[in-house]
Amino acid sequence: MLKNKKVWFAILTIVPMALVFFLHGNGALERLEDDITDLRYNYFNPGHKFSDDIVLLEIDEQSLQKLGQDPIYGRWPWKRNAYVPLLEFGAQFGARKILFDITFFEESPEDEAMAAVGEQIPIISHALNFREEEGVDHLPPLPEILRRQAIPYEGSDSISRNYNRVIYPAREILETLPGAHSVTFHPDEDGVARKARHLFKYKDLYYPSLSLAAVASTIGLQSVSYDGSSMILHTAEGERKIPTEDGAVRFHYYPHSELLKGMHRYSITSLIETKIAIDKGLISDPSQLKFNPLLLQNKIVIIGATAAATHDVKTTPYGSMPGVFLHAILASNILNNEFLTVLSPWYALIAALLLIPLANYFVIFTHGLAGRVIIPGAMLLLILAISIISFEFADTLVPVAGFLVSFFVAFPSSVAYMSFTEGLEKRKFKSAMSKYLSPAVLDDVMKRGQLQAEIGERKNMTVMFTDIRSFTTMSEGMDPATVVHILNEYLSRMVHVVFEEEGTLDKYIGDAIMAFWNAPLNQPDHATRAVRTGLGMLHELSMLHERWKQEGAPLLRMGIGIHTGEMIVGNIGSEQRLDYTVIGDNVNLGSRLEGITKTYGVDMLISEATYKAMVAEESQTLPCRLIDLVAVKGKSIPIAVYEPLPNEGQRLRSVNNSIYAARFNEAFDHYRNKRWDDAIALYRSFLEDAGENPGRPGPDHPTTLMIERCESYKQNPPPDNWDGSFVMTTK
Repeated sequence: MLKNKKVWFAILTIVPMALVFFLHGNGALERLEDDITDLRYNYFNPGHKFSDDIVLLEIDEQSLQKLGQDPIYGRWPWKRNAYVPLLEFGAQFGARKILFDITFFEESPEDEAMAAVGEQIPIISHALNFREEEGVDHLPPLPEILRRQAIPYEGSDSISRNYNRVIYPAREILETLPGAHSVTFHPDEDGVARKARHLFKYKDLYYPSLSLAAVASTIGLQSVSYDGSSMILHTAEGERKIPTEDGAVRFHYYPHSELLKGMHRYSITSLIETKIAIDKGLISDPSQLKFNPLLLQNKIVIIGATAAATHDVKTTPYGSMPGVFLHAILASNILNNEFLTVLSPWYALIAALLLIPLANYFVIFTHGLAGRVIIPGAMLLLILAISIISFEFADTLVPVAGFLVSFFVAFPSSVAYMSFTEGLEKRKFKSAMSKYLSPAVLDDVMKRGQLQAEIGERKNMTVMFTDIRSFTTMSEGMDPATVVHILNEYLSRMVHVVFEEEGTLDKYIGDAIMAFWNAPLNQPDHATRAVRTGLGMLHELSMLHERWKQEGAPLLRMGIGIHTGEMIVGNIGSEQRLDYTVIGDNVNLGSRLEGITKTYGVDMLISEATYKAMVAEESQTLPCRLIDLVAVKGKSIPIAVYEPLPNEGQRLRSVNNSIYAARFNEAFDHYRNKRWDDAIALYRSFLEDAGENPGRPGPDHPTTLMIERCESYKQNPPPDNWDGSFVMTTK
């Protein structure tokens, strides 16, 4: 089950998609999308400019401080007659519309003054508050003067929420009401201002928001309709479409810096001081005025509170912001035709349905950095790039929440699955290969990941076979514990030498050892490594002999055969058991060489291929003497076999090993060319020099064997086509 990639591919694709659809169903995906949109406004804002037609008159901290002691204004909230000079000042200098983001709902002694100015200045618009209250069954009619403020509308009721109560200005102000608008606001569930309504229904009539009322005269608004996806403003110049979401309009926020510096905002204090200066004739030069009244000409003027003490603060993607800013932003959006088109969340869900299986496929069924990281990463970056570019340059919100959720569930899960299963395989593989490889080689293999064991490969390699002479016969007369002790100690020391030369232990065959080089790691000097290993084994055996003599244990002799050639390496076996091994004709030849060491009475023989490989590897420390030209059993083509000579100091000679090997090879050359007497004389010179005899009992067997052959051929010459080879009839 754990290794079935198809099953886990299906699980790791279906589960993230099911999670996404679940989150989509309970609204969590929408909330996440909103948070992502807030980040877009903070980092990838389209950068539109705020409308020059809108002016904000702020009741700011400065206004509250300076006017707090004035008998006309007093402490906040100000007396209503305090606004009369401001309204007259705005009308005097040509304001197109003056709208209050301040409510005058309670009765007040100053209502008469406010009512009088409303009758004189028809461009004023007062705030209404629409509410949804429980337990209200009957909707009382609104005063006629208020009903006249409704906007003609055609479309479904979903353009507005269901309101059953309207709070409007005090009675005296209402009697001369020049205009009215709603300041009702509903934040999202998390309290952030992202959407608003432009129409508010009470009974069968629809009333405008402050923003819509503010721009109505400027754009020549005649009526409004709704087609289910857009709010359509019918104006004298044609239609303006505002994208909606369930009837609500998105705030298309301007950059934070634009709201602070590009919005035309003025403290009411500066207007009051300017009006006083003008009324009293104190200023002859207009440039000395604190506020240039011409800035109001033909402008939409919104009066609102921005001081913290007024508590009119809303939460936005940028943090806290005065509520009057939100009305101004919506009004500017309409004037500049700057709206955010929001695509359906199904775009993100469809992208997830298409791309998540593809990403999982690359992670689970491919190998390497490109398939598992780069391609899925490119998919993620592509979706994010489309979303960012569409938002910043096309005023379009492409949903990504569904894709991101599914991606960040599916991708890490797939990576974790592959890491776990591959880690399991690596641990299993490492445990198995530790039986074959030295720790250094094994670590290198694990780091490089070069082993293609199960696939197998054909390559040039060197193989070694070793065997203990007559160990089975010898062990029959020994105590079993002694046999096991000697064999274990012998094998441990021999394998240690193999691992020192970074060889691969193939297997134990009773008391025999099989090892090879140039796999799993490439080793350009594999032949030299193998021969050094053979000599090292013989040296270790001689050291074991020194100790075994003291213990009274029998002394062992071993044979070593080494051959180099093309072989097949890989995990070979059945489903139940696999061995990392080598096979091929050249492997068999290595085994034959070990067998004929007994024939020649030597401890180690290497093939001509191994000897030439060492020469190609420029090995200067491993001289070899040519023993014979032999056709092993099962082979018709003869090969030269050599005995590597140990390093200087391991065996004493009157001359060094290189000179000795050259002289011995010269003797064989005489033999091969039928110069029997020359060959016999040179071979006998080796026997006469006792210092050159190897450390084995009796005369050097290869030397005496070749003398015997020469004597025999002198009496019975070989045929004319004789090539100097000897044909083996046994293994």
